[in-house]
Amino acid sequence: MRRVAGLGVMVALALVQVTWAPHASVAGAFPNLVLIAVVAITWTRGVRAGLAWACVGGVLLDLTASGAIGPHALALLTCAFATSLWASNFERPNALHAALTAAAGTLAYSLTLFVIGGFLGNPVMDPGLVVRVTMAAAAYNAVLAPLALDLLRRLRTTVRDTAEVA
Repeated sequence: MRRVAGLGVMVALALVQVTWAPHASVAGAFPNLVLIAVVAITWTRGVRAGLAWACVGGVLLDLTASGAIGPHALALLTCAFATSLWASNFERPNALHAALTAAAGTLAYSLTLFVIGGFLGNPVMDPGLVVRVTMAAAAYNAVLAPLALDLLRRLRTTVRDTAEVA
């Protein structure tokens, strides 16, 4: 049941990301809600869960984009892997850890998409623009990641408490 609920949340995040999130852009960047969720999941549930949900979220994003299926999934896998390298050294992350890993994950995600786009023959974007938007997105995601981590922790506690009562 928990996986079905998780899938529903991931579908909702992907849909909100491609429909409403662009309207909340700052400096040309908007929040990557699926990436933020993957960072929070990797911190709270571990690397295996983070990688699994990165695949799911990435395929969902790929299905909403025109083009090949796989680039967003691979990019989110690099984000989850980067987060797991950091998370393996800390038992309980604080807001700063979540923010820094979201920023680093955004950089890894964007670089992966940029490289894959080159291999797929996508039009080459202005590198200066790519850097500016990536840095703005990294800052945006870094601000939101601690909130997502806190929300996920609260949900896990609530579910655990509900299960103990039942």
